[in-house]
Amino acid sequence: MTIEQAVLENLRELPPDKQQEVLDFVQFLREKSLPLPDPLVHTSDAKLDKVNQVSL
Repeated sequence: MTIEQAVLENLRELPPDKQQEVLDFVQFLREKSLPLPDPLVHTSDAKLDKVNQVSL
């Protein structure tokens, strides 16, 4: 039996409120494992110019 099969088998035996908790936890684990975006990649040149002016 695979891990996926074991999880599904056990999940089906839980009441709906506990199934929701499992789903919430799985989503938390997925979000936690995503890489954080690099703030400099998403910062516009205009914003960087302002930061550079303030820090001078």
